[in-house]
Amino acid sequence: MRWETFSVYWPLLAEGAWTTAWLTIATVVCGFVIAFPVALARNASHAVPRSLAAVFVFVFRGTPLLALLFMIYYGAPEIALIRHTWAWNLFRDPIPCAIVALSLNSAGYLTEVIAGALRAVPAGQVEAGLALGLSPRQVFRFVKVPNALRAGIRNYGNELVFILKGTSVASLVTVMEVMAAANQIYFNTFDLWTPMLAAACVYMAMIGVIMLLVRAVERRFRIPTN
Repeated sequence: MRWETFSVYWPLLAEGAWTTAWLTIATVVCGFVIAFPVALARNASHAVPRSLAAVFVFVFRGTPLLALLFMIYYGAPEIALIRHTWAWNLFRDPIPCAIVALSLNSAGYLTEVIAGALRAVPAGQVEAGLALGLSPRQVFRFVKVPNALRAGIRNYGNELVFILKGTSVASLVTVMEVMAAANQIYFNTFDLWTPMLAAACVYMAMIGVIMLLVRAVERRFRIPTN
C-alpha cells in the first residue's frame, strides 16, 4: 500500500464513503417502506394478496440487481409516459435510479424476513392478547411486532450488510461511491492495492457499525431470563 497515493486521494475516498453511507440509509428506509406492507400481504388470510406478494418477491428477489439497475437507469427514460411526467426528474439522475433499484431488490428479501418473523410469533401469545381484551391492532403493535423484532433482527442485520455491499453496483451508472472512487484512483495512478484496500477497510468499518447497531437492538428487546 502506497501512503503517498492515499495521502493525495483520501478526500475522494471520503466522498465515496459518504455517498455509500447515505445511499445505504436511503435504501434501508425505502426498502422497508416497500417491504412491510408486502410482508403483511404475504401473511394475509386471503389468497389474492398472498399471491400478489409472492409474485413481487419472486420478481425482485429473482432479478439480478445489476440487470434491475440497468433497466431502470437506461430503460425507464425510454418510456414516453415517464419522459412527459414528473417522474422524469427522478429517473434522469443516476442516484435516484440506484436507490429505486436497490430498494426494490432489497424489498424482495426483506419481505420474506419480515413475513417470517411475524409468522414466528407463537399463536398462544396472540390469543392471550385477544383474551385480555386487546384489539387486533393493539395485539399487532404490542405483541406481534416486539416478538417479531426479536425473531428477525439477526436476519434483518444480514440484509443490511447485503444492502451496503450492493451499493457498489451504483458505480456502474456513474454514482461516485466507494468503489467508483477506488476505481478512479486506480485509473489515475495505476496503483491497484492502495485504493482497493482502502475501499475494503471502509466497507468493513461500515459493516462493523451495522453489527454494533444490530446487537444493541438485540440487547434492547431481549427477553429477561430472570
